[in-house]
Amino acid sequence: MPHEAQVLAAPSAAERGGRVALLDVHTEFVSHAGNWPFLALAAGVALGLLLTGPQWADAAWLVCGLLLFVPQEYFTHVLLLHRKLPRTQRVYEWMYRLHYGHHDHPRRHDLMYMPMWLTLPMMAGNLLLFWLLTPDTRAFWAAFGGATLGYLVFEWSHLLCHVPFVPKSRLWRHVRSQHLLHHFADEKRGYAVAPWSLFMDTLMRTPLQRGAGPRSSSCRYLGLQADNPWIAQARARFAARSSGDATASRLWLRAVAKE
Repeated sequence: MPHEAQVLAAPSAAERGGRVALLDVHTEFVSHAGNWPFLALAAGVALGLLLTGPQWADAAWLVCGLLLFVPQEYFTHVLLLHRKLPRTQRVYEWMYRLHYGHHDHPRRHDLMYMPMWLTLPMMAGNLLLFWLLTPDTRAFWAAFGGATLGYLVFEWSHLLCHVPFVPKSRLWRHVRSQHLLHHFADEKRGYAVAPWSLFMDTLMRTPLQRGAGPRSSSCRYLGLQADNPWIAQARARFAARSSGDATASRLWLRAVAKE
């Protein structure tokens, strides 16, 4: 049985409750430089609102910002990350870093996180959106803080799906199971990742259920054949960015070494 199917059927010895600890997952998350601007923004907004006297309206606007981020998470995955295959190798390599490489090597965390050249323009777009939608500066920062929190929870949830650690919580195990089905059963369904975003798949008629249909043959290469030279060239270009080896990040190598 191939490893991908094993992941769906049962966790390996490295994944059963923790060859790596939850603290290791937190450390992995905060060590990624691309998360730092958003962690700093979230902390700054929270501190600013608390020091100036928290209000019930702050919580309401924060929830509004979070809810506005939910469809962004879903539709970015559908319309951008799984867009039609590009026609040139150069564009393919951009898409490999953006998302295709994550399907090729789902144990590589450097290929999992959204690149800064996408997140920063999206952050600027959200700043403009909330500036136009909110009535005053305080509401603006609270709403933007909510969207920032939504992004951080999305990235954290995504990481938790791709580490050798199976959470004890039924909710987080469900999140992990759904996302692994997206990777190893049907890449055209199951686009939502964060717990509060899962309803989007039901709403948009893209839910995933284990054993609901035949396994997709394009989960890993997203439309290309395995021997396509574009894949080999993209792998070579980004191989050195891994914290581990060409196929797995350091947490996976540590887990395997302890088996």
